[in-house]
Amino acid sequence: MTGAVHGLVERAPRRLADVNGFRNQAPGFDPSSGQGALLNGGRYNAPGSFPTVYLCSTRECTVAELTRQATQQGLRIADLLPRELWEVSTVEPIAVLDLTDPETLQHLSLAHSDLIRNDFRPTQQIGQAAHDAGYRAIRSPSATGIDVVHAVFCHELEMPLQSSLIETWTAPHQL
Repeated sequence: MTGAVHGLVERAPRRLADVNGFRNQAPGFDPSSGQGALLNGGRYNAPGSFPTVYLCSTRECTVAELTRQATQQGLRIADLLPRELWEVSTVEPIAVLDLTDPETLQHLSLAHSDLIRNDFRPTQQIGQAAHDAGYRAIRSPSATGIDVVHAVFCHELEMPLQSSLIETWTAPHQL
């Protein structure tokens, strides 16, 4: 990762915000641990880097993300069921790098399209730089085109994330 990315991210506008959203996952896992993203990586964290909890701003975004996941894996949605829908939130405002803000994108010399590519390496560099600069979350457009997502660096929070189970999806018509 270049020092230039780190420097730009360190000087990017820092917003304090409460973060809340929805996530779907297979039953039996802690929705606020970030361990799946630690193991497998995600858009804003490389495998083995740091635990990250990915949240969608709306239920519709969560369904779109599940649909995208199935499509990318060559599966039907039914193949990924059952899934649990969780609502997850921070207990207090946290430092957020807002990649939906045009000023921040301009500062980082980024375009919307840079954030939704299938190649995660550039966004993982941004995530590492944000993590290193003391941000606790990144707000970004969803690659599905529906709403926004948050990548929350959960192990860096002073207070643990709160989560509550909303429903369990056992059949595609429930989505």
